[in-house]
Formats: sequence, C-alpha cells, structure tokens
Amino acid sequence: MKTILFIEDNALIVKVYQMALSREGFCVEVAEDGLVAMKKLAAAKSDLVVLDLMIPKLTGTDVIKYIRSTPALKSLPVIILSDASIADLAQEAIKIGAERVFLKSQCSPAILIGAIKELLGVGATGASAQTPPA
Repeated sequence: MKTILFIEDNALIVKVYQMALSREGFCVEVAEDGLVAMKKLAAAKSDLVVLDLMIPKLTGTDVIKYIRSTPALKSLPVIILSDASIADLAQEAIKIGAERVFLKSQCSPAILIGAIKELLGVGATGASAQTPPA
C-alpha cells in the first residue's frame, strides 16, 4: 500500500480527499501545518506528498525546499493542491521541484487520484501496476 502525506489545514478538504484516496487503496497521513509535515517526512516513509502552499507555521514552498534538500526525500513526488490567488507561489513551487500543480477550485478527487496514480505508477488498488511475471 502506498502512503500519501496530505499537507492541508482545511479539515473539510482533508476529509473529502482522505476518503477518496482511502477508497482507492492509499494510506493517507495528514499534516495540518509545515512543522508537523517536516516531522512526519523525517519520521515515516511517504511515497508522495500532496501539499497546500498556504499552510500555518511554514509555507508550502519551505516544505518543498526541505524535501528537495534532504537526500532521503529528494526524489519524493510533490503535488501542489492550492488556491488560484497564489499563482506566483505555484510557479515558484514548480521551479523548486513540484511535479504537478492543481487549483483547489478546479480539482476533484478523481483528477488528483489520476495524477497520483500516474506519478506512482499504481493501479486502482494503490498497489504496483507492474505486470506479473509470466
């Protein structure tokens, strides 16, 4: 089972996406701010991060910089799920290493799940999509 670290301070958004990701077979860890996110990244193995750029204590860009500067996390895929009002931050996030950026107002759980599956190369159950040996 693949583990997603979902970094978001809006409880409703967390609930909606956590339910959808869990139904698809993903284990979802949640961090409500940048400091908690960094502690969870250091302590546990996540396979992918979904990150809001506007979070308390540290910004999303701070979290991405931490990920990209930590050897054990450097290749960890990062998807931004944030608001339209921060287009400049989203562009900065791409420059410093985010793989995808989605606006909350234009993203659905299905869209996010599709991107996660693509980046992780997984099938519908969150398990590896590799073909079994013949």
